Amino acid sequence: MSDGLDISLAQEWGAKMNPLSINPIHLLIACAVAAIFGFGGGWTTNGWRLNAEISDIKAMRSKEVATQATATVTTMKEDAKAIHEATEEFVAIQNTLGPKLDSLKKELKNAKPLPADCKPDPIRVRNLDAAIDAANKSAAGQ
Repeated sequence: MSDGLDISLAQEWGAKMNPLSINPIHLLIACAVAAIFGFGGGWTTNGWRLNAEISDIKAMRSKEVATQATATVTTMKEDAKAIHEATEEFVAIQNTLGPKLDSLKKELKNAKPLPADCKPDPIRVRNLDAAIDAANKSAAGQ
């Protein structure tokens, strides 16, 4: 009888004395919960890292676009200035040569027609030379 009593006391004392005895199901559940939290934390951290990289890439791209836009606006301003200067030059040429060309047209229109076998008179040659000079000046941009 003492043997049975001793075994039950030993089992009772053995269970109470071993603080590391854990139910394997509880251990499995705790490991699964820890793995889930670890995975979730890693996923979240990786998401933050990738979002930071995306933000950096977007910031670099917006700076590039701003630089390109600034360069385009500068080029457009220079082109507009060149067009404006060319327009002013054209108007000045047109204002100076316009009356000369009109008077030459009028003189050539009012001149007597030449016969087919005749040479032009000196006045007509002078008017033609003046018309050629005016055309050359307008073509040269003077």
